[in-house]
Amino acid sequence: MSTFSGLNTALSALYAQRRALDITGQNIANVNTEGYSRQRVELTPVENVTEPARYSISSGVGDGVRITGVTRLHDEFMTNRTRAERGLNEYLQAQKTVYANVEQALGEPSDTGLQAQLSDYWSAWSDVANRPGDTSARTQLLSRANTVAGSMRTTRANLEQLYSATREQLTADVDVVNQTTASVADLNARIALAKVADMPTNELTDKRDQLVLRLSELTGATARPKEDGTTDVLLAGAVLVQGDTARELVASGSPAVDGRLVAPSAVTFSDGMAVSISTGRIASRLESLTTTIPNAVTGLDTVAGLLIQTVNDQHAQGWDITVVPPATVPTPQQGGAFFSGTNARDIGVAITDPTKVAASSTSSNPFQGDNATALADLAKAQTGADVTYRNYVVDIGIAAQTVNRRADAQQVISDDVTAAEQAGSGVSLDEEMTNMLQFQRAYEAAAKVISVVDSTLDSLINMKR
Repeated sequence: MSTFSGLNTALSALYAQRRALDITGQNIANVNTEGYSRQRVELTPVENVTEPARYSISSGVGDGVRITGVTRLHDEFMTNRTRAERGLNEYLQAQKTVYANVEQALGEPSDTGLQAQLSDYWSAWSDVANRPGDTSARTQLLSRANTVAGSMRTTRANLEQLYSATREQLTADVDVVNQTTASVADLNARIALAKVADMPTNELTDKRDQLVLRLSELTGATARPKEDGTTDVLLAGAVLVQGDTARELVASGSPAVDGRLVAPSAVTFSDGMAVSISTGRIASRLESLTTTIPNAVTGLDTVAGLLIQTVNDQHAQGWDITVVPPATVPTPQQGGAFFSGTNARDIGVAITDPTKVAASSTSSNPFQGDNATALADLAKAQTGADVTYRNYVVDIGIAAQTVNRRADAQQVISDDVTAAEQAGSGVSLDEEMTNMLQFQRAYEAAAKVISVVDSTLDSLINMKR
């Protein structure tokens, strides 16, 4: 190896180690950057004779080192698994939140909840049965009935608001998906151009993978890398992003729970093509709008309907203590409707006059409480409103508990998978500090080689003088 080739070899080492130090600095600078994958300089020796021929000569020593590229340390398998687990986690966490909101709307178990109010209401009928002629007992009955009806209306209104809010969140999530897919398509185009120009794309690829992960969390979307550096995004087998082209999603459906049967909530492609979303936050929104919240509303309406029907039917068989002027003694009238309305949305108390409470089972003695006793006994009916409401609350509690357990377990799995992916692609400061010292020493050694060669050349030149 000639002296001048030695300078070239050392110079190539300076360039390579300097570039390695630059990449190490980039890694350290992005140690806390979400989604950043650490990078590594790929070095390869430069052969002295790359194309052997008859008159080729070689000193037997290579010509230094060259950089073949900067590798992005990234495990596609772990990335795909992270996307799948994060999508399922978002679905379950959203379901957990919805059930928590439903339980909050019901407010059970509680000393002031609807169950306690129903117990007080049935007890008020027993008080009337014991004191049929006591106006205060009748007034207390109407007061407690109004409390029950008011609680049912309030609970249903809260469920309606939850439905409307969830419908708005669905639209917002779909808008985020459309914005994200447009960004993924734009990054695909930029990466493809950079690949053609042989320019680095690591940071662009990191940014795109973060956006694809966001799509997975929202819709359960999957990704399919291509040889040109672009990534196709698939949603339930249908193409959502292909190269630099993105398809838009559209959310539809009534914003009100009572209109859901006419206009059910759904998400489709903008061209009208149906799409099946089974995981991710949007899947939870759709399930909440089509099943979870409507079932809660229907269950409450069923309880209200049973309460209205059973009480009204029994009340109609009794007699009140109405005084019809000019008479001064009661002229018993057969009981009318005690509750008004048909469900939890419009339930009300139809009676405002305590004397209209039909506590007696006979018109000959309006001051006996047999009918009030029969009404109080409705609390024990296995198909009555009280038992139905308890079963309704228990069913929601069991469903919520199941979702909570699944969500907690999935959160652990999601965190573990994310941590495993970060262990492979994330930045370790200890490792980067070690690399930095290694590259620094290599750079100093290469500089020393140049210094020694320079000194040797100086001595040789001075010998010729």
